[in-house]
Amino acid sequence: MTRLFTALLATLALAPAYAPHQAAAQTWPARSINLVVPFAPGGPADVLGRLIGQKLSEDLGQTVVIENKPGANTILGAQAVAKANPDGYMLLLAIDGTLEMNPFLYSKLSYDPFKEFAPVSLVANVPSAIVANINVPANTFPEMIAAEKAKPGTFFVGVSTPTSQVAAGLINQLSGVNITMVPYGGGTLQINDLMAGAISLGHESLNVALPLWRDKKIKILALTGKTKSALAPELPLISEVLPQFDLGIWQSVVAPTGTPKPVIDRLYASLAKAMAAQDVKDKLAAAGIEPAISRSPDDFAAFVKTQAEVREKVSRRWG
Repeated sequence: MTRLFTALLATLALAPAYAPHQAAAQTWPARSINLVVPFAPGGPADVLGRLIGQKLSEDLGQTVVIENKPGANTILGAQAVAKANPDGYMLLLAIDGTLEMNPFLYSKLSYDPFKEFAPVSLVANVPSAIVANINVPANTFPEMIAAEKAKPGTFFVGVSTPTSQVAAGLINQLSGVNITMVPYGGGTLQINDLMAGAISLGHESLNVALPLWRDKKIKILALTGKTKSALAPELPLISEVLPQFDLGIWQSVVAPTGTPKPVIDRLYASLAKAMAAQDVKDKLAAAGIEPAISRSPDDFAAFVKTQAEVREKVSRRWG
């Protein structure tokens, strides 16, 4: 284990290890709470944040203010929360990239996700898939790998985000192929080029891919997470072919390090209640998002550590 992740394990373990603060538990929340969403209003993350905010307000008896802070690959929102007072009144809706990719992408990151955040819980999974042009000579993920091995250079994969680059790199690493990555500045450009045949493969969120797949405009070869998607349970998983592959896109809630454990525990319980609500499930499904909840803040901390290790290894090789 690298020195970085020895430090990560130690710092993530700090959040649940603080001595009890009974006074904080009894009085929190005594005023409104800010939930920072590091994206612009209107997108899937904003929909998720506002649903969470509404449910937390109902359960905790205080207003939850959604504060949109888009920009710099979620860095602007993350640094605002990382430097905030650790009293439970400033929270962050953090994506996988916020906690696990940015440390390996930026040499001078303005926040330290391994030291400055107290993990609370996963709140949602955003299923993603390896997609293909409708005319590629493969209908399944194993067929695609076999075709690439038989004739290297058959496929080119578009990558429009750090996570999509890691997904492509992990496929190469685990399957023994070397599919060429084609960088894109945005997902819309990538999916348009894929449908036009300029590239053969791409990594796309399921909420974008599903309508195109159902209209027979693209192929979906496999999903990138470890579990089937309730949105389309018939779709296979990459992990069925490559058991070590687990690269789902997810959303979570974190607080500044030093937030009292009773506050973290109360927040976790409120989030668990929110994500179990049927109206939340229905509204998220319409946005292509699946609600999730960790077994505990400790469990979420362990999950972050494991996922970060995978991303570090692949980023160093393919970044």
